[in-house]
Amino acid sequence: MTETVGEAEAARLRRTREFSELLRHHHRELGTTDPRDLDAIEMVTDLTRLEARLTKDFEKHVHRPLGLTWAGFRILNALWAYDGLAQQDIGRVSGSTRASISSALTTLENRGLVTRKRVETDRRQLIVELTEEGRETLRKAIEAQTLRERAWTAVLRDDQLGELVHLLRTLVNQETPAAD
Repeated sequence: MTETVGEAEAARLRRTREFSELLRHHHRELGTTDPRDLDAIEMVTDLTRLEARLTKDFEKHVHRPLGLTWAGFRILNALWAYDGLAQQDIGRVSGSTRASISSALTTLENRGLVTRKRVETDRRQLIVELTEEGRETLRKAIEAQTLRERAWTAVLRDDQLGELVHLLRTLVNQETPAAD
C-alpha cells in the first residue's frame, strides 16, 4: 500500500515529535537517570534542531531572496547595532566563524554593502562599516525576518516568549563552563 503525500507528511511530523522521547529513552539505557541531565540533553538537542530549522527557513524566505546568506545577515546586523566594528570583533558579536566572516565580508564588500577601512594608528586593524546600500538591504531583511520570527513564535503566549528570551539570554551571556 502506498502512502499519500499527507500520510507521508504526518509520519514525518510524528517521527520529529517522538525524537525527544526516544532520545531520553536511549540516554536512560546508557545510565543517565538524573532528570536534570535528561532535561539538559533534550534542551541542547532541541535548541540545535531549532537553530537548524530557523536558519534554513530564514535563508529560504528572507536572506536568499535579498542575495544574502545567514552569516552575511548576522554580520550586517552586528555592524548596524555597533555602527561599525573592528574586523576581529565581528565573529564574537555575530556568532560567526573567522572563515565565514572573511568569505561573507568579501561578498558583502563586492556588493557594496560594507566598506573596510584601515585604522590610521594601527594599519593592521580594519574597521568594517555599513554603506547606505547595506543599511537599506538590512532594513529589508529585518522587515522580512521579523515577519518570519512572528510566525515562528506565534505558538507562544507573550509571557512564555518573555520568559524564553530571559532564559536564553541567561544561557548565552554566561562564561563558557570549564571542561571536566
